[in-house]
Amino acid sequence: MMNKIKIIILIILAILLGLLYTVGCLPGGLSLFPDDPVQSTSDIEISDEDDLSEEQESDIDSKLADLKDGLVSAPVILSHVSGEQIFGSGDKELVFLRGLAEAGNTIEIYVNSILEENDIIADSSGKFETINGIEIIEGKNIIELIAISPSGRKSNSTKFNLLLNVPQKVEYSLYNNPTDLEKIEGIYYTEVNKPQIYLAGTYIPGSNMYIQANDRIIGEAISDENGFFMMENIKLDPGDNEIAVWAITPDDYISAPVFNSIIVFKDIIAPYPSNLTGYQNGGINYIEWAASIDDNFDAYKIVRVEDPCINPEYPDDDTIVTITDQNSTSYVDDDLEDGRSYYYTIWTLDRAGHAVSSNVLALPKPVYTISISKVEAFTDYSVGRREWFYQYYEITNTGNVTLDIQPIMAWVKLNPEPDEEMEITPLWEVHLWDPDNAGIYYYSDEAVYETYLSDWVNTSGNTTVEEEEEIDYDTSIKTITVTETTKKTENNDINLKRIMTVYTVITTTKYDITTSPHTETSETVTYDTITEVVEPEKVGSLIEDLQPGEKIKIGVKIQNISAANNEEITVHLHFAPVDCGGHFFVDEIISTGDVYCKSSGRS
Repeated sequence: MMNKIKIIILIILAILLGLLYTVGCLPGGLSLFPDDPVQSTSDIEISDEDDLSEEQESDIDSKLADLKDGLVSAPVILSHVSGEQIFGSGDKELVFLRGLAEAGNTIEIYVNSILEENDIIADSSGKFETINGIEIIEGKNIIELIAISPSGRKSNSTKFNLLLNVPQKVEYSLYNNPTDLEKIEGIYYTEVNKPQIYLAGTYIPGSNMYIQANDRIIGEAISDENGFFMMENIKLDPGDNEIAVWAITPDDYISAPVFNSIIVFKDIIAPYPSNLTGYQNGGINYIEWAASIDDNFDAYKIVRVEDPCINPEYPDDDTIVTITDQNSTSYVDDDLEDGRSYYYTIWTLDRAGHAVSSNVLALPKPVYTISISKVEAFTDYSVGRREWFYQYYEITNTGNVTLDIQPIMAWVKLNPEPDEEMEITPLWEVHLWDPDNAGIYYYSDEAVYETYLSDWVNTSGNTTVEEEEEIDYDTSIKTITVTETTKKTENNDINLKRIMTVYTVITTTKYDITTSPHTETSETVTYDTITEVVEPEKVGSLIEDLQPGEKIKIGVKIQNISAANNEEITVHLHFAPVDCGGHFFVDEIISTGDVYCKSSGRS
């Protein structure tokens, strides 16, 4: 009877092993009949009699023992359930597994088909755990565990899923200030002991944001409707600093803190200024300088302007290139306009924010020159009363810088010279105007009565005589004073300033008016000589901002107010190029020449 029971158990186990083999779970290398083909249960005859020999009985017992040894139980997980969500603060997270297996079995753990652990052993009570944890990533993770017996046989795998759910992280950056927004990462170089910085970031709208610096909460903020939050004037200490930011959302979720480490390094020594040199060749400017030796070098900034009266400043003016290679010593500027001069400085910056300028380099050398030509010349120089005479000119900036033009008076000559005391109305009026913009007048004189000669052009000299008469009836003495003044200016065409000498002779004669004719009683003559420094006589207003190569049309406009028939007027004007500092270049003065017209009397 016992033999039959054993045979029945053997048949059941064989059926079970067949099923396991069918689903691929038969332990590797296991066979009930290693030396014979697998027998079907139909080939096993069960006799009603106890006719098994002792040898057959022993063989069955041996096969049962082998079958028991070949079956390895799959691990059982106690710490998690499949599909469990885990909330993490980053895109990776450690999880710690606990479970049961047969005592002494080794546990292999796979995460997303990658072997992560293979040296965990179930203790004598069958318990195991991952001491150091296993790493899962954001999203779905497939965890697979296999038990391995001491003999090397493997169990079926135990599979389950873990979902790592990562809430939105607090994102922020640190800057030197809210204006420049230079991002701070790692080491922060500064000129002061305890610099103040600016923090700005984003998170879930309506969250309470907490900012901590060096283990102390220094401020709170609320993220706005777009999730933006900020904080100014965060004070750092010299050396190591740790910033942490976290949030509590409107639904009371507390985010993980996000840390940022900064080392503050104080630098009080500014870089040495560079000496900028260069030349122009083929319409290209070549610039050179000596390399900086500053230990905390940050960058070179080359600044360029077109106005010679502006010192190219960083960061106010146009930075044409930033160079971060400390060993760089040259730059080629080919973005140029033909016929124009440019002005450069190179600024050496260090990481603490110091910025030191070089000298100003002009390429090519600035040239202040202008030319003038007569256009639309009048052939009829006669003008009736209340009529106008016009003469037009075109002035061109032939230099390489933007400049202004200063009108300069040379003379207004009348012929014949009228008796000013007899004139009750002006004879002429003279204007300098822009015919393309009729409302713009650069010079106007609406009351010309007499000849006028400016001292600066009076190189030939001229003499004026004035006479005054005074009678003292108490003493019956008449005094006549004649003042003769002669002015002459030294001719110096290459100097802005000239020396004018003024000679004055005063003759005072006294007469006795009680006699007839009056008797001269005395005469006194005095002499005086003085010198003065004279310059071109600037008149009117500047013609402004003429670009290199630009032309402007101007007109000399003369009206005959009350001049008699055949009376003449000659007007002579100069023009000088002027830089933006108000300095004008006398050696580049141009002239209208004599502008002449004659009165034809009453119209």
